[in-house]
Amino acid sequence: MIDVDLDVPHLCSINIQKIEVMIKQNVLLAVLLALTTNVFAQDLTFGKFLGSISPTKFIGNATNKGYEQQVEIIEVTTTGQSRGTTVSLKFSPCPASADFITHTQLGKLISKGQVEILEKNPSNPAFTRVKYKIYFEDARINSCTDTKACNNQMATTVTLNPQRICWLYYNYEPASGKISGTTTNGFDLKSGQAWTVTPYNF
Repeated sequence: MIDVDLDVPHLCSINIQKIEVMIKQNVLLAVLLALTTNVFAQDLTFGKFLGSISPTKFIGNATNKGYEQQVEIIEVTTTGQSRGTTVSLKFSPCPASADFITHTQLGKLISKGQVEILEKNPSNPAFTRVKYKIYFEDARINSCTDTKACNNQMATTVTLNPQRICWLYYNYEPASGKISGTTTNGFDLKSGQAWTVTPYNF
């Protein structure tokens, strides 16, 4: 008979250490994947606005192709109320900030506004496609303030109440990724009727 001296406690300690290392590696990998997914899945949002003081568009800080000088929006929310909708926009300070402040102080309306939300194209992540648009007209500005955003940077926050507002959602074919149509809905506060429209090019 051959005697084998097995140091069981020592072997158990080694196995536990290996398991702990594997768990830490898996957790780190999961965190990295989550961060990567968040970066690539993040939507881009741009806005263009036409005031009622002058016929020129507000100038933003966007440099993306096709959206040059539009307002690059950090956050947009729409809140529905009885016979009305509040639109809240948050963006980095830019020349458009001064235009919004001027219209607020003078009580002037935003004649037209369009916010366009882009998402990564699932069939080709190197490109983006339109997810949906928010188009509105004759919007009264409730407030325009400069505050610190979630990234600790200064941001302009604007809240508006449009007389007319419409949402356009873009539908795509799952296989080809080609656009198959749009779904629209909206409301005209002045007439009290449903309102859908193809946004004007401005």
